[in-house]
Amino acid sequence: MLGSMLSRLFTGAVLVALGACDSPLAPADTAPAPAEEALVLADQPAAPDLALAITGQRIVFSSSRKGGYNLFKMDPQGNNVVRLTSFVDYADEPAWSYDNKRIAMVRARLNASNIQHQDIYLMNADGTNKRWARSLPSSFNIRYPSWSPDGSRLVVTVILGGASYVATLKLATGELAFVMADGHVVQGSEPSYDATGKKIIHVGSSGKTVDQVFNGSSYGLIVEPTFVGSPAFSPDGKKIAYAKVVAGNQDIYVRTLAIGETKRLTTHAASDNQPTWSPDGSKLAFESTRSGTRQIWTMNAATGGSLTRITHTATDETDPEWSH
Repeated sequence: MLGSMLSRLFTGAVLVALGACDSPLAPADTAPAPAEEALVLADQPAAPDLALAITGQRIVFSSSRKGGYNLFKMDPQGNNVVRLTSFVDYADEPAWSYDNKRIAMVRARLNASNIQHQDIYLMNADGTNKRWARSLPSSFNIRYPSWSPDGSRLVVTVILGGASYVATLKLATGELAFVMADGHVVQGSEPSYDATGKKIIHVGSSGKTVDQVFNGSSYGLIVEPTFVGSPAFSPDGKKIAYAKVVAGNQDIYVRTLAIGETKRLTTHAASDNQPTWSPDGSKLAFESTRSGTRQIWTMNAATGGSLTRITHTATDETDPEWSH
């Protein structure tokens, strides 16, 4: 009954099972979406440096330092800041492709009924070739993009009727497809792939678990008594970093999967969340309010030590995402 209802609501979606064929998430082919629309944007990013973005570590983040929320990138020390977007609304929840050549993000978009929804937007790592991931707008919100390792699709959160579902977005066609596990549509939010593309983790429907979808089944990897968010596999797939509500604020934890050990890395009274791994897994970048405004910090991923603040503004610096 639920699957039937969602299929009617989720226009163009195809129900799929994880691991049902060669691709980890392989929706059945449908008619291709209309050709991508041409967009003319006034944004002019400063000093394109695509070669550096591909070969060197960068952290992309959303900032209100120029008004609104737009995307910038910087090196892991917080230097060499480059502005990537100049939108009048906002750009947030950025995600690097595994080859570091593209960035997905979330922006506001008007649909055919002139109603605004969140939708997925793409650009090259130097800020060029900006375009919507789907040629036509949706009548629902799409958030939290994360790239498949081969760059062919994104795993996203689709919000319908107040509930969140895990789905894939095929970039060649714009086709959306629900992720299925154990014969059911997977409910949850903030999904992401591991480096093999065979596993997806996401916040469970209760908001208090980190669940994994693998080989057509779903189960809880992490179960907590309070709300969790922003789960992310380490580059080697052996650990998961995530945020957890503690005494009304968020702190960052890391679970070592093989032994089931969880280590708390932050203990500040302020909120620390949105952890993202360095390419070698030795560090985490994260967002913290410990300085008064939301700023970006880094720390040792094993101990929580070597805390370093890498943004220094009076405005909000949010949504850090370390390149691969």
